[in-house]
Amino acid sequence: MLGVKGTLFAAELHILHARMRGNLLNKARRGELALRLPVGYRRLGDGTVVLDPDDEVRAVLIRIFERFALLRNGRAVQRHLADLGLKMPRLVQQGADAGRIVWVRPTYQMIQQVLTSPVYAGVFVYGRRKQEMSPGDPPVVTTRRRPMDEWEIVIPGAYPAYLSYDQYLLNRRSLQDNLYNFAAKRHGAAREGRALLQGLVICGRCGRRMSVSHGSRHLRYECRRAQLDYGASLCQAFPVAHLDQAAGEAFLEAVKPAALATTLEALAVLERERQALDRQWQLRLERARYEVQRAQRQYDAIEPENRLVARTLETRWNAALETLEQLEQDYAVIRRTELLPLDAAEQQAVQHLAGDLPGLWHADTTTAVDRKRLLRLVMSEVVLSVDPPHRRAEVVIVWSGGATSRHEVRCPPLGWHACTEPEVLARLRVLAEKYPDHQIAMRLNTEGLRTRTGKTWTYARVHSMRKQHGIPTSCPLQTQGAVQRADGLMPARAAAQRLGVSPSLLHVWVRHGVLDFDQHQTASRVWVRLSGDDLARLDGTSPIGPRLPRFAHVMAAEHLSRDALWAKVRDGDYRAFRVPHGQVWEWHLQRLPMAAV
Repeated sequence: MLGVKGTLFAAELHILHARMRGNLLNKARRGELALRLPVGYRRLGDGTVVLDPDDEVRAVLIRIFERFALLRNGRAVQRHLADLGLKMPRLVQQGADAGRIVWVRPTYQMIQQVLTSPVYAGVFVYGRRKQEMSPGDPPVVTTRRRPMDEWEIVIPGAYPAYLSYDQYLLNRRSLQDNLYNFAAKRHGAAREGRALLQGLVICGRCGRRMSVSHGSRHLRYECRRAQLDYGASLCQAFPVAHLDQAAGEAFLEAVKPAALATTLEALAVLERERQALDRQWQLRLERARYEVQRAQRQYDAIEPENRLVARTLETRWNAALETLEQLEQDYAVIRRTELLPLDAAEQQAVQHLAGDLPGLWHADTTTAVDRKRLLRLVMSEVVLSVDPPHRRAEVVIVWSGGATSRHEVRCPPLGWHACTEPEVLARLRVLAEKYPDHQIAMRLNTEGLRTRTGKTWTYARVHSMRKQHGIPTSCPLQTQGAVQRADGLMPARAAAQRLGVSPSLLHVWVRHGVLDFDQHQTASRVWVRLSGDDLARLDGTSPIGPRLPRFAHVMAAEHLSRDALWAKVRDGDYRAFRVPHGQVWEWHLQRLPMAAV
């Protein structure tokens, strides 16, 4: 009888547990089960769930969701809050301070909990975790998180929401895609590497996700899974630079119709960001002022004779005042930098950048992470099939809407990195018809052209390139046997013979700026320009020379020394005329119109 009674008692206890479990599930199916709420919510006395009445708490949570929608990375959101000095609220769940909000430094785990909790989307969920029991003495009980499709009870619209349910699902998918190291079909978060399509490239042969090689300046996408697992040969590989360039061009072509909308949205986003950040600081200051007033009221309420308590309250009051003063100083700095509204020039610059999306894409200030985020907004996958013998690849871009486009990417021939571009050679041929080598180098550098290795052009490099490709020059630097160059300059010795003076005297005139000249470097051959007007100025046949003021008169009128006046001749303020005066020659000066102005 005792055994039967024990069996009946155990059965009755099991039935009671089953009925209690059934009642709990029925209450959960109605969404009336009181589960623990995350920070940002409060439960009233009648069981109604409302948003936290604290404005600062709600503002921080809304900012987290907005930044994640933009950055698509929980770590990036954490760094954003840390850079701005913003703290996160934490709701004390147990103890004497249960229900109180404390402010702490943001951690990645806190950001992750906010982004993954369905309560913020207004969804009541029961059965997110499952307890599993393993045999043993005693049995081992473990708790496992269930995937979303295995949740027992899901009731949308049960709570007031911070974001829509669709946005919550999109955030969960983004977090899952960021787990690159834990699943083969996930893209991974946008990282600092130079490969823009990292995590998006799929092998067109085996269907595996391709990785990026490391340890070299010339990166490439590689399919190495079979090689790592089974010791097989490398499936396929393709250089990163050429594929990224093709993907960037396809992206810019795809988003070209949205240029105007991008311009307007950029200004709106910047203004919303500024207002939200200013609102956050205002709430922090308001809370700090309240803490100061609260500490002051506590200090004023104590009896003066009770010095043991008064000293502690005075210390709290001083600490609150110091915190408020530090916040006001930080807020003043922020207002002069990040919270400063955009002026007209800055708004015009933003409009120009947003309208010129290719310029923004190629700008030095645009980081690789920014480009990756832009690509992932419109691209979901890039399927790559390489044809090594022909040094080309067929690329299929799968866009976010499901549409696909096919592109062909070709690698340059072998040795291209050691060959000068055809456009530069064509420009060099044109310049060689009018300018000497050192002036060609200066013009190529001014136009922003560089050698294949990224170096600036010099006289020696231009000369070597002409010699290698057989490009003749019409302006040689050697004066032996030369009469006149294509730019109209002639050797100094030939010019001296035409003027009937010695070459040394002509070199003195060159130093004074009487004649235009060209010289590659100090102590090298000198070429001078001797046109018909120059010849008339210096052989005394110019009719206007005698009517001009003499050199000495100009010195006296301008109160200049001889060297200072010759310096003005070299600067182009005066033009010198050589006029005979008896048995000697004199210099007369003509003030040029631009100098007179």
